[in-house]
Amino acid sequence: MERVCTMEPVVQEVARLLSPRTIYLYNQKLNPRGEQTSFKLCVVADVADKGQAERDVYRKVDCPIPFDILLYTPDEWERLTADSSTFAFHIKKVGTIVYG
Repeated sequence: MERVCTMEPVVQEVARLLSPRTIYLYNQKLNPRGEQTSFKLCVVADVADKGQAERDVYRKVDCPIPFDILLYTPDEWERLTADSSTFAFHIKKVGTIVYG
């Protein structure tokens, strides 16, 4: 089965849907050929309803490669990345900015 979707179109579509400040890649799996087989994105976006925004992304963004998004509002991101015990702090430290 050929997997034609890569992370970049997903990032662009998430950017179009949510107008984020930043998107981080914080995890990805590669097969032995170096091809991406799954990835996880952290999105910092000013949205009114995070649950609805996440559902919209999963409903509207089509990709045969499994992906996950973790969504923070800018206020949450600022507060949580200031605390070294949080997952947000870890993402900011080790993640790669792929948008913003």
